[in-house]
Amino acid sequence: MKISFQNIQVEEKIAFQNVISQRKQVHYKKMDGAFQKFISIVVASGYHLKGPYFYSLNNAPIDEIVDIEMFIPIYENCFDTKNLATFNYHTYFEVGPVLKNSVTESFEKNTEQVYAELLATLEINDLEINTPFFHILPRDKAKYTYIYLGYTSNSLFLKDTEGERE
Repeated sequence: MKISFQNIQVEEKIAFQNVISQRKQVHYKKMDGAFQKFISIVVASGYHLKGPYFYSLNNAPIDEIVDIEMFIPIYENCFDTKNLATFNYHTYFEVGPVLKNSVTESFEKNTEQVYAELLATLEINDLEINTPFFHILPRDKAKYTYIYLGYTSNSLFLKDTEGERE
């Protein structure tokens, strides 16, 4: 794979066990509050956070509203969705293969550049996006965020269809 940008890495996957998630649409300036509320509800319901906290950005923001899905791995291997109807439980969560880059400092400003680099890397390599952008926050409160983007190869599809033409 051609990597034209310094910080991009090819990763096999991102994967976690026992993951709670909740999807919401919020104003981008209220994302932090939504994250805090999500975590508070999980903890108040008696679950123990394993981490790391991560989320997916599922749209291009329109009128500054973002469609996000928030995720947190927990230690427990079961989750009562009856009491928390807007939450989902995944015994296993996996996305792969993925490209990875990181954002440091000026998150709002630098995130767009990281998105552009990830997308350009896929384009250079004739790969297709097959996931939203995933943001994984550090467990140690450091000032960086990893951003992942899943992809698939066009060549797999092209090889299958070429054989059918002959």
